[in-house]
Amino acid sequence: MTPNTSLFERLGGTAGIATVVDRTLERSANDPRTRRSFAGIKLAAIKTSLAQQLCALSGGGCVYEGETMARSHQDARIQASEFDVLVQILREELDRAGVSAGAKNELLRLLAPMKRDIVSTAAASDTPSSAALPAASQDRTP
Repeated sequence: MTPNTSLFERLGGTAGIATVVDRTLERSANDPRTRRSFAGIKLAAIKTSLAQQLCALSGGGCVYEGETMARSHQDARIQASEFDVLVQILREELDRAGVSAGAKNELLRLLAPMKRDIVSTAAASDTPSSAALPAASQDRTP
């Protein structure tokens, strides 16, 4: 790929993003550490919305028309630990898809500011606060 290749292209385009989103959300919805967050959620709708959001954020020309992160997560009581597990799963799925460390870091930097809108303030005060999303270069494989 050339230096001018967009993040969208480096993530695998529409198909690559859809695959990563599908795998990430399926794993997260079934992982005992995060499945509570997905109880009663229409997973297909979330997959579509998140894929659109990642496409838009990465320069793919998509338009994200979903709710703000604060509004869509306001009653979910997402804990920092749940958020961190989902990020870990996302990183693993980006690796599985063959996304480069540079592209992964770039995407994670774009997503990191959303943590404050996703993690519940009440839940965050009950658990140790974690910093922004960790850089991909610091990946730890279980």
